[in-house]
Amino acid sequence: MASLTSRVLAFFKLGSAGQIGQGATVLSDVDKVTVTKTSEVPDIPTAPDDVPGRPLLVNEYDGDYVALPGFVELSFFNWMAGKSAENPARAESFEHKIIDYLEVLEKSESGGANQIPRVPSVMVELLKRTHEENVTDSELSRIITKDVVLVAAILNEVNSSFYKVNKKVTELSQALMMLGHNRLRMVLAKISFTPVFNDQVGNYTRVAATKLWEESQQRSLACYLLAKQSGVDPFMAFLAGLMQDVGIIVALRVFDRSNSSGDLPTSDEFRTAFLEKSMALSARIGQIWTLPEVVVSAITQQSFDKTATIPEPMAQVLRRADFISKTCMLINAGQLSLDLNKLGTTLTKTEMDSLTALLNGQVSVANIM
Repeated sequence: MASLTSRVLAFFKLGSAGQIGQGATVLSDVDKVTVTKTSEVPDIPTAPDDVPGRPLLVNEYDGDYVALPGFVELSFFNWMAGKSAENPARAESFEHKIIDYLEVLEKSESGGANQIPRVPSVMVELLKRTHEENVTDSELSRIITKDVVLVAAILNEVNSSFYKVNKKVTELSQALMMLGHNRLRMVLAKISFTPVFNDQVGNYTRVAATKLWEESQQRSLACYLLAKQSGVDPFMAFLAGLMQDVGIIVALRVFDRSNSSGDLPTSDEFRTAFLEKSMALSARIGQIWTLPEVVVSAITQQSFDKTATIPEPMAQVLRRADFISKTCMLINAGQLSLDLNKLGTTLTKTEMDSLTALLNGQVSVANIM
């Protein structure tokens, strides 16, 4: 019997110039399809017409606060997706085609990384060098000046209101001295991921990408705060927090190119499969970008069963930070109403302090250390 990958590749008819499957050959016999890591992926399935719904209503939580993480996950997905109060009618076969397509994409040689801007090689080099104890500012400056856009981004960062400088910083050397190596790594990571979320090519990324980028930044800050109390490398946790939603952006770009309109499907079955495939894409792209294994492993271990046990400390930090950041985003957006005192009985002091700091806008890369 033909494998899932073979059947999907045959069903979508490989090829069609200008599409993701560019350069592939159309095969009529499913049994003749052989898929390897060098195989391209098929054309994106085309969506049926959608019917728009009404705006999403606020979620008031009055259940058991131990079960709140699952509710927050559901509420955030619906809000991120622009879900209406009434689901539009969708063709279930299209949802299945999209999920199958994402699985093929994750197993392809590109792993979906060719759908988004790549983290520049100079960034990867800098992130590695800033982790070395004996690296000097002059060495870092030499690498940074290879990329004028990066220089401008760093200067723009240190001149932002967060740093409260009395006089505008115009020299890279002064900026590096202000930041220090640890904060510089965080700034570099933030700069690296910004284009991934800013590259909004269609309806779905326009609806969701800004929300996802804001939540990714909140998650990374929460990761850093929690990691310091958990014996985990804070910067690696920060990096994992930024990386986790990259796969969702790839998946949304697939929807952008499927000629679909209206709301993203939000059935329980689709949401679970969509998030699982997106997380797998994040981990795969992290490997392609040669991110540290501890970061990739933490993403791989994330489960959508919020009661499931996660063995590694880094993965535990990522899961708790994800809950904190999503809760913060929903509250600030007026999409979630809950009793913070009750919530405090289910969180550690560090977790509650992190949530409070994020809610009040008291934490940023500039003051997190």
